[in-house]
Amino acid sequence: MGAGLVDSTDLDEFVLECDRLGGISTPEAIEFVADFSLSFSTEIDVDLDAYSDRYARMQSDLYREISGREIDQAANEMLDVDVDAAVDAPNPYRSTNPDLMAKHARTVLTSIVVADLPHEAKVLDMGCGWGISTEMFGFCGCHVTAVDINPSFVDLVSRRAAKRGYDVVTRQGAFDNFESDDKFDLVFFYESLHHAILPWEIIARLSSNVGYGGKFAIAGEPIQEEWWKTWGLRLDAQSVYCIRKFGWFENGWSEAFIGNCFRRSGFELTVFPGIGIDHSPIGVAVRPEEHSHAPTAHWAVPLVNSRPAGPMSRYRPRTLVRNLTEGVLRRLRR
Repeated sequence: MGAGLVDSTDLDEFVLECDRLGGISTPEAIEFVADFSLSFSTEIDVDLDAYSDRYARMQSDLYREISGREIDQAANEMLDVDVDAAVDAPNPYRSTNPDLMAKHARTVLTSIVVADLPHEAKVLDMGCGWGISTEMFGFCGCHVTAVDINPSFVDLVSRRAAKRGYDVVTRQGAFDNFESDDKFDLVFFYESLHHAILPWEIIARLSSNVGYGGKFAIAGEPIQEEWWKTWGLRLDAQSVYCIRKFGWFENGWSEAFIGNCFRRSGFELTVFPGIGIDHSPIGVAVRPEEHSHAPTAHWAVPLVNSRPAGPMSRYRPRTLVRNLTEGVLRRLRR
């Protein structure tokens, strides 16, 4: 019997059952949540101005109902990391799953190809996390500034980069308090921008750090229209599980909305469907007046898997909890 309709007041039991089945990523839990849907009491007026404080407060209220806690990303976005063990591992996840690691590497490398970076590009890797993206940029000869809210991630990324000779500078801090006078050829978000409550404000803040001819790029981000016509918390089983258990803010947006978030800051976003991880999209945003042409599909790398990409509205970005199938991260989180 599946989870079915779950009320927000029963989410602790829902999380416990998923964990009893081995965690949200196990085949047993995936079968259990196949018919999951969420019942909640927070009222969301989808006809409000999506950029208004009132709409943001409604989504924040929904977060509080689902998570059972206040919004505090400095506390809720933390994750315990065995830095000493991960520094010398083949990859920072300490994973021996080649399919998983190849998917991550291919997505970041495809983003680099699509972004069409110059030699020795300066890259700002925002929300670098474990540092897979940072290492891919370093491997390609880029000069990288890697930023994350979690000091353990910052330590891990810094130590791994130093051992491998990559040109990486690390900074610890949140999206909304990052400050720098540097100009970058690329500001990159890999599975990180969706943790921002108000992404348009982050984009506006960082637009001053994009140098002449520079770009934004996003990969592994949730472009979908399944629950809200503009933006809001994702309500699939995996996202609700992570919101409740870890307190993560799991945002999602329509393609039109995230495109407009960039447009407000003077950038035009081109979305390439199906070329990212798990057939997700990759997006590149440029200032039109600084480029003779917009990004075009001939820059994209063909899919290795011949399965056609599904509609973007069905894309649900995978989380580390869901995809690190060997359970390494589940053990770290306990």
